[in-house]
Amino acid sequence: MHRWAQFRLCVDEVDKSVTALGSKEAVNTRIHVGGGYYVSVTSGFQCVDMRRFYLRDGKLKPTREGVALRLSEWTDLCGLMQTISDARPKLGAAIPCYLAEDHQNQLGWLECIECNPFGPAAVFLEEFEATAKLN
Repeated sequence: MHRWAQFRLCVDEVDKSVTALGSKEAVNTRIHVGGGYYVSVTSGFQCVDMRRFYLRDGKLKPTREGVALRLSEWTDLCGLMQTISDARPKLGAAIPCYLAEDHQNQLGWLECIECNPFGPAAVFLEEFEATAKLN
């Protein structure tokens, strides 16, 4: 349920990436939605990829477990988000795990397997990789 809540929150950012992809702009978006699951939009692929990742040799690697939605399918899913939330009230009322009481301090966040599925050190590794790409 936490993942659904986080997924709902990232829809606008994914939509921006999809729009940029349609405009032939360079796109490389990967948004963590909980556990080892990410939503990705990447130049060269006309789809929105929702997939589980794993950590190997300090790098995130995609598994075969996931789904790639065509851009039209992504638009259809976005149109159904409210219907899904309304049909399943528990999903509609779900909040991201980082808003839960056990995340009120840094240790609670670091120990959360939804926020840090690969362990606390992976968070810093991911930030380091992102910074290295910028330089």
